[in-house]
Amino acid sequence: MRIKVKLDPGATLPTKGYGTDAGWDLYAKEEITVPAGGSAVHDTGVHMAIPSGYCGLIVSKSGLNVKKGLTCTGLVDAHYTGSIVAKIYNSDLGRHHLFRAGEKITQIVILPIPEVELEVVGELEEADGSRGANGFGSTGA
Repeated sequence: MRIKVKLDPGATLPTKGYGTDAGWDLYAKEEITVPAGGSAVHDTGVHMAIPSGYCGLIVSKSGLNVKKGLTCTGLVDAHYTGSIVAKIYNSDLGRHHLFRAGEKITQIVILPIPEVELEVVGELEEADGSRGANGFGSTGA
């Protein structure tokens, strides 16, 4: 599959570190500071023509998450051609984080989306009977 990409002035073409990587790195278009314990919104200047049946899932870079406490999540729907904007959260309460223009800030994974129809029913069948409506902590963790 090919996805057409348009770049605003100063934007960087998304890249992969390795050919087998799932995500395409997105870069800071300009300098941005994510305040300690806060968040910042950044326009990457990258526009993608994601086709029908797919979406772009924006997810944190694991190194920035684990080493710096920086997280980012978002969803880019098919046919959205505006610039991809990322909201970055900084869980480090004691340190601001500065991204310089051209530094990796997050990544986007292109995923297939199945066609789904919702059907309203009165009851749901339990597939294996072990989980049911048990939620958070139901496995002991």
